[in-house]
Amino acid sequence: MKHPFNILILLALCTSAFTFMSCQETEAISDYDNWEQRNQIYVDSIAKVCAENADGNWVRYCAYNRDELVESTKGNNNHYVYVHKNVNGKGSYSPQFNDVVRIHYVGHLIPSDMYKNGYIFDRSYNGYTLNEKTDVPNQFSVNNLVVGFTTALMNMVEGDDWTVYIPNELGYGDASTPVHSYSTLIFNVKLAKIYKYGIEEDYTWY
Repeated sequence: MKHPFNILILLALCTSAFTFMSCQETEAISDYDNWEQRNQIYVDSIAKVCAENADGNWVRYCAYNRDELVESTKGNNNHYVYVHKNVNGKGSYSPQFNDVVRIHYVGHLIPSDMYKNGYIFDRSYNGYTLNEKTDVPNQFSVNNLVVGFTTALMNMVEGDDWTVYIPNELGYGDASTPVHSYSTLIFNVKLAKIYKYGIEEDYTWY
């Protein structure tokens, strides 16, 4: 016969575990409370910082599939990609719509209670720090990415290292995958190589 004291301990442990899991679930859910509104506030704040351009390294680009003149009169912050240029590359050619590129990148969401620096949802390398001697940049067709990312790439040159802010309308919008609906996408991107369409067809990385 089991001792009543042991049973009480077991019940206490089970209750604690349930409470812990419940708290985790509550935190995971609450982390996305008012997510659409919070992301809009964040984008508007980035648009303001970009417009002020205190350090001279901010720039915005109208989405490639929208009319710059029309959007500028509307003043819709969600139709632009906002960029902070961390390092300027030495290239002279920007990728065209049909080109292929190799890039190093980390993609994350806006800061939240659980993820102070923003939840990382994708990266091109396995470690926490990029090692350009060993990490092979990922290969993408420029036209096979979300509108905001394609827009940014089409304004970069080889060697550029940018932080790119993409409003949800130019990202995954209200889709619930691969990130939460209405998420602003923030990418740290370095353009390593451009393969010109119809000219460079060997995409091997040496």
